[in-house]
Amino acid sequence: MLRNFLILTAFTAALASPAMAAGKTDLTTCKAMQAALVPRQTGINDLVAQRDASAVALEDAGQAWEDVEIHRLVSKGHAEAADAGKAAYEAARAQLEQDETALQDTLQQFNADVAAFNTRCTRKG
Repeated sequence: MLRNFLILTAFTAALASPAMAAGKTDLTTCKAMQAALVPRQTGINDLVAQRDASAVALEDAGQAWEDVEIHRLVSKGHAEAADAGKAAYEAARAQLEQDETALQDTLQQFNADVAAFNTRCTRKG
């Protein structure tokens, strides 16, 4: 995560210097755009960590469900345990889907903002 942060910082710093030739207003705007990108990268790293944790939780819930599901027909108590395991698995799956969607939406917006930054604040040619 720190490596990504440092790469993004170096990348945005390198891209901001060509904006100096565009004028003071563009320079101010580009610096503001650059400053907004850095903390958003940290937020993306947090979303990736959350998504990864949800994936691990889903794997664990799936394994737990498999472990109790094989005994479903033994008794009513086993069937209830299997139902509870399935519910936990489905909740973990929904959480992973939610985290993945949030990450993808954030990445899509971040990429659009980087493209806008590149269009406005870098020299062509």
